[in-house]
Amino acid sequence: MSHRMKSVTFWVLLVVSVTSFPSSLALQNAISDPNLSLTMDYPDILSQGTEFVISSVVKANVDQISNITVTVSCPDLQIQQGGFHIDKLAKDSTFGNNFNATVRNGVPDGTFVANIDLEYYVKGLFDSQPVRHSVMQTAQFEVASKPLLALDLQAPSDVFSGEPFSIKGTIANKGSEMHDLLLSAYSSEVRLSGMKSLSITDLEPGKSTDFEFLVSTQKDIGDPISAVVHVNGTYSGDDGKSYSLDNSFNVFVRHRGLFEIGDANGIWVGQFFIAPVVGVGTIVSSVIGFLIFLWHYKNKKRKRRARKT
Repeated sequence: MSHRMKSVTFWVLLVVSVTSFPSSLALQNAISDPNLSLTMDYPDILSQGTEFVISSVVKANVDQISNITVTVSCPDLQIQQGGFHIDKLAKDSTFGNNFNATVRNGVPDGTFVANIDLEYYVKGLFDSQPVRHSVMQTAQFEVASKPLLALDLQAPSDVFSGEPFSIKGTIANKGSEMHDLLLSAYSSEVRLSGMKSLSITDLEPGKSTDFEFLVSTQKDIGDPISAVVHVNGTYSGDDGKSYSLDNSFNVFVRHRGLFEIGDANGIWVGQFFIAPVVGVGTIVSSVIGFLIFLWHYKNKKRKRRARKT
């Protein structure tokens, strides 16, 4: 199972300062100084029993760095080899290492942390012997035993009956891997026809996908009506269980007037509905008015020329 990766960068200092950046999926900590950097990448979301890789890259920013040791420890992780050692690392050179880890069964859903221990020696210009430096930092992991989908919708609030309108949405998976999503739109107040369903085979943790339905109501609705449109569906997880997903929005449906051109979206002002539509009569009247104005304008110019002559 593939995962979207996140990055945590550690910079090692003589004087340590820590800045934390909150995230919806993880916490990213940065510690910095000019000597050495350690970058670690690992999946955003994990599930119990998942095997994954913590990839790390060490980079020397100065000369005379030696005896570098990196250790990862956590009671919630089973790590095949929890540390590695580098004898020397020249300035601007890098060294990479992968930690193969497994989330232990029984770890509860939520977050847990692993300790990252980094130790190195550096010999400064006025040092007779290399000086030891060390820092311990925590890396945060997110565990989810089931998929958790969030559904956001974008749809018009007003439509004309019998005419197509668009329902756009985004599905985001904030849990474990999802399978076999079936999604559809329906309403108990109006009949919806058109492209109103979709299926998604898989959605990985931390990933999202966009979709669009193109639907229309029946033409003969009678009086204008305020309807609720539901977008819901079912999906399953690696545990084989089935889960449900639901969201809804309100839409005002009415007939298009005989002389109306434009979109049905509008606003209510008290008991009056104002829509940005233009009547054909208004257009015709405007054209006739412009032609009359143009005729008067040209007629005046002709009279002025006649007076001069």
